[in-house]
Amino acid sequence: MDMRTDIMKKNVLFSAAAACGIALSLTACISSKPPAAISKNNYSTIQVDEHQTLPPDLKYLTLSEAQDIAVQNNPSFRQAYFAIVAARAQYYAAYTYYLPTVSTYVKFGQRHNEFLKAGYGPDTTGFTTTAGLNVQLTVFDSFVREMNILGARHSWKQTVEAENDARRLLIRNVATAYNNVLLAAAQIRIADANMKFQWQLLKETELKFAVGASPLSDVLNFKTKYNSAENDLYSAQYNYVTSKYALAALMGLTEGDIPSTVRFPDMPTADGEMLSDINVYLDTALANRPDLKGAREAVEIARYNYYSSIANFGPTVNFNFGIEVGNYNTYTHSVGTRDRYNQYNWNWGFDVSWTLFAGGRRYLNMRQQEALLTKADYAAESQWITVIQEVRTAYDNYVTSLKQVKLNQKNLEIVRKMRDLVNEEYIAGSKGITRLNEAQNDLVSAETTLAYAVINMHNAKAQLQAATDSI
Repeated sequence: MDMRTDIMKKNVLFSAAAACGIALSLTACISSKPPAAISKNNYSTIQVDEHQTLPPDLKYLTLSEAQDIAVQNNPSFRQAYFAIVAARAQYYAAYTYYLPTVSTYVKFGQRHNEFLKAGYGPDTTGFTTTAGLNVQLTVFDSFVREMNILGARHSWKQTVEAENDARRLLIRNVATAYNNVLLAAAQIRIADANMKFQWQLLKETELKFAVGASPLSDVLNFKTKYNSAENDLYSAQYNYVTSKYALAALMGLTEGDIPSTVRFPDMPTADGEMLSDINVYLDTALANRPDLKGAREAVEIARYNYYSSIANFGPTVNFNFGIEVGNYNTYTHSVGTRDRYNQYNWNWGFDVSWTLFAGGRRYLNMRQQEALLTKADYAAESQWITVIQEVRTAYDNYVTSLKQVKLNQKNLEIVRKMRDLVNEEYIAGSKGITRLNEAQNDLVSAETTLAYAVINMHNAKAQLQAATDSI
């Protein structure tokens, strides 16, 4: 009874939707194509206009622009869109089973009759040409078509949610890659500042050494520290370019790089925001998350597959109509006569078929679909728990990252003041070089830790937005 009620509610406009769906399916076209560069086997011969590139007038890349470009160009995300196109066509195709099947045929050939015993009839040769038209329409199939349409509709909706989920994850990944570029740029600035500090002390110490006011070990110390800072600079530069490669790949740029003329902002703001109660984010996630919606659509697909397996136990009623026109030419050898005539006939009727026993296949298929429905229910439960876990993790991650940013801001102020004092005392001769090395190392470490904390906070924000699908 529940199944029939559901059918009545959801299938009032099936006939009209069928006509509209078929029209849309037949008139739709796919015009989007990948860039020409991917068809080439030699990178050096690819022309600039064959690449998927950034807009030529783009000089400053913001995070929102990077995310928009990725949504437009990322090939993995584009695949999700065309999965929707395919599912939509499959949904419309399910309506076509309400329409008749029309087929035509033409037959021509020769027939020769010769009796092996005399007296049984004359020998004849006949030439026949016939043409016909057959129409078959399924009138009733125990609701199999209805179940298939409902299943196809939920399959289409599932691919839509899959695209939404792909977009959710893509935007989060772009934010992480973009922030990694900013982090590497900050590491470059920290290493460069360290190099300048060590270089200044090196030159001052060399002057002191020249007049015998400083030992050679101090000169060598600052040379070593300078070289170490330069090594950090090279590492940071490598991280910067590879982070741009990763971002370019997410943005679908076939050159695999972002031009050096494109600038990025400095470190993102260290100011965070206070979050609402976690229940707000849990409610938002459960209402918005496309992967959870997709899991629920999978349950509906499995449900209608199960209903369809039950419907297969019922009868099928078909309407048949046929027209045939024939030309017959018969030659009788014994008397030498030729008989020619045309014949026209048509027929119509209904046939009812009902498979009463099929070796248990239908029953086993029904049990299989029932098990798959239960499996889909548990998969949806698992996804529900995953959403809750991801929201809680992202929420706590942001709260913790915000606390770490505030703490490291205070710590950096203390460490920088301490380094400046130690540097003054070293120049005055009241502190040794070991203490100055420690103070400078502490400053570099504090600057780096704060940079990581700020980036982690913004990554945590992107993680929370993705977990609640509130981007």
